[in-house]
Amino acid sequence: MPIELSESIAMVPQLDPQHHIDHGRLRVGTAPVNWNNNDLPNWRPQVLFPKILDEMQTAGYHETEWDESFGTDVDVLNHERAYRGMTFTGAYRWFDFVDDEAFARDLESIRPFLETLRGIGAGHLIVADSLRPHRVAVAGSVPADGSASLDESAYGRLAHNLDRLAVFAAGFNLAVHYHNHVGTYIETPHETETLLAQITGSRVDLCFDTGHYAFGGGDAREFLTTHHADIGYLHLKDVDPQVLHETRKHGWNFLDALRQCIFCPIGTGSARIAGIIELLGSVEFPGYVIVEQDTCRDDATLNARENLRMVRTFEAESRTQGRTLP
Repeated sequence: MPIELSESIAMVPQLDPQHHIDHGRLRVGTAPVNWNNNDLPNWRPQVLFPKILDEMQTAGYHETEWDESFGTDVDVLNHERAYRGMTFTGAYRWFDFVDDEAFARDLESIRPFLETLRGIGAGHLIVADSLRPHRVAVAGSVPADGSASLDESAYGRLAHNLDRLAVFAAGFNLAVHYHNHVGTYIETPHETETLLAQITGSRVDLCFDTGHYAFGGGDAREFLTTHHADIGYLHLKDVDPQVLHETRKHGWNFLDALRQCIFCPIGTGSARIAGIIELLGSVEFPGYVIVEQDTCRDDATLNARENLRMVRTFEAESRTQGRTLP
């Protein structure tokens, strides 16, 4: 039976040509979290599928991560994205990598998820260890003495289970990228470096998140300068330094910080986004750059469009002869 066009397709908004965003060289995409944040389900009314694809298209994006809220009917997913000239890059998934029994259960249940990704042509599985309540509570202020971090054997289990997942995912034509994430065991610069040392040379690389790294106390541009070859996929976020200061001052947890819009519009925060874009261009970064702002105070679609405009502006400026961005 042929698939009928959805009502939203008949109402796909047309972009104003006067506000066209020029294409650059970086492979820039978006993610559902810019509209629907699963960590804060009541943040604002959800934008349902397939209307969310229309919003993404209005914002200027042609590539996006897939989310389970889109549904798992591969024929419908492919029809809706193809009509709009869009592609799915990959998807995000939590795992318990530290507990072997919990990980085995996660691995056993993941097959339908991976089958959906293969069916829609996505090539990337972005993963992180589960959020831990005690780590969510100290997000941005993780003790430097390692008392809240993993021990050596736990890092080894995490890396081993990541490799097991990568072997399994390869059967679905998926590359696995580990995401440094606030509120998990891999948040701070030291924790990220420690895990990276464990997985270097393995089947897994990093999905490096600039905002989460800055939230955790790191300099994302400095990390990228050293480790860009270890990064196969990138989440581009900026961090509001004032909200981060207040988070640490008042002991807000990660979800509190999200409610205060810790991740600010691209180029307005402290994550050195302009310099990151320059660096990505200079090394001809081949992976996806997924622009994210998990919560925003204004209209999510307009916000996503402005973030894309800033990325392309920084990219164009970085190509200007003799220009060095901060």
